[in-house]
Amino acid sequence: MKKIIALMVGIILLSVGFSGCINQAGEGNQKKSDLLVIGIADDPFGFFPWITSYDVGTMGLNFNIFNPLVEFDNSFKLFPKLAKSWNNPDNCTWRFFLRDDVKFHNGYDFTANDVKYTIDSIKDNKSHVLRDLLTEIKEVHIINNYTVDIETYEPVPILLNKLTGIPIASQKYQQETTEKWPIGTGAYKLDEYVPSDHITLVRFDGYSMGHPVIKKVIFKVIKDTEERKNALITREIDILESIPPMYVDEISNSSGLAVKKVSNPTVWYLGFDVRENNSNGFPGAKNPLSDVRVRKAMYHAIDVDSLIKKIFFSLAEPASQLLSPLIFGYNPEIKRLPYDLNLSRHLLREAGYENGFNLTLDCPKEYPTQIEISEEIVRQLSQILSIHLNLITAEEYYAKLYSRNCSIYFIGWIPATGDGGEIFDYLLRSENDPLGIGSYNLGYYSNRTVDNVTQEITHTMNQKTRMSLMWEGFKVAMDDVACIPLYNNVCNIGVVDYIVWSPRSDLSTLVEEISVK
Repeated sequence: MKKIIALMVGIILLSVGFSGCINQAGEGNQKKSDLLVIGIADDPFGFFPWITSYDVGTMGLNFNIFNPLVEFDNSFKLFPKLAKSWNNPDNCTWRFFLRDDVKFHNGYDFTANDVKYTIDSIKDNKSHVLRDLLTEIKEVHIINNYTVDIETYEPVPILLNKLTGIPIASQKYQQETTEKWPIGTGAYKLDEYVPSDHITLVRFDGYSMGHPVIKKVIFKVIKDTEERKNALITREIDILESIPPMYVDEISNSSGLAVKKVSNPTVWYLGFDVRENNSNGFPGAKNPLSDVRVRKAMYHAIDVDSLIKKIFFSLAEPASQLLSPLIFGYNPEIKRLPYDLNLSRHLLREAGYENGFNLTLDCPKEYPTQIEISEEIVRQLSQILSIHLNLITAEEYYAKLYSRNCSIYFIGWIPATGDGGEIFDYLLRSENDPLGIGSYNLGYYSNRTVDNVTQEITHTMNQKTRMSLMWEGFKVAMDDVACIPLYNNVCNIGVVDYIVWSPRSDLSTLVEEISVK
């Protein structure tokens, strides 16, 4: 779930400026490519295979060091990486034909043994943060040094999508060392790590899957948002990702800088604890949020256009469901419920809550933007009920959230698999349903129709059929107001004019994709 936290964190690419003139232009470009410094708000949650979080920042940094079998491009299309091709001998088998020219950073050859070792190691570790991606795998069979079969218990149509999140480690290296130093096949290798200060990567000259331009990159921890913005303004950095809306105009109006806008698939929403009884927020009483009329009344009381204009300076897009239009499975026929306070009050009266009820929205106090948004949500909902904002530490907030004890909660979700089926598996499946565990269903939402549709989505190989099922499932869930979708992010990225880079919608920064002019 910390991948959701990471969406609040801006990543910044920094560079040391060098002078150059006339026939020194080529030399100047060479110097610009010698070093980039990437400013990050905090340390990554470890290096693979010892990572403790599946968040965007941690995984993005690690995928500069490691490679998966297959990758997404910046529009969520799959393409080969360590696997050069694949096929399906049957619906429960994926055969991968591996590259035979790949080396690990220490010179070891990459083979099928490393694929089997990595997958088995994660599967066998019940506490590994990537294990959820591999639970449907029954066995990995080595056919030869460069061919491997992955056998699943049942058909898994998005196994390729899930494998994009699995870095491949060296079996030989991992078994012979006790040192927690990552050795991968990626375009960059770890050179130095000083916790709470910086991570230094250097280009891997033995990299066989491309020709990275940047020679050295430093991920520098800079916690203060304004300091990061000022670093771009003063040309201490080259790229600033996730610019807070209040800084967009200042950067746009600065000579030599520009702001690129890129939609990303994060959907921010309000979730509910829908338990009728035993709800933490309503002990010993019926939970009003268990009534769909109450949830619908709250939906009608949210003026999302006003929120986007006030908080994001109109630099976000209203959401109608738990999935962005960028992701496979989005249902364009679903529309947002309109802002209508009269209808909202009517629904509350109909449900027996004419005078409203008391409600608490918890919020981590470390995140200013999340506080600002939460304050606006509270202001709007206070027109129909008594609601207050409870600021607590992030540690307290996420402990309460993961314990499923928040009456309502405001979070964002980015589907790392690039497929809407993830939303059903993680967010909408009944938490205790025999069909699935709904591991991030944090409010005990349960709908038998949604559960049954989820089961079909999860194991149907035909993509047209899966699309129809997802359309049906999202329609049922939104009619039931499983949540209140709020907005999709639009990322604003500040760049210095000599950087050549197309930012990725998945928010990851792969340095091999960056060059200079």
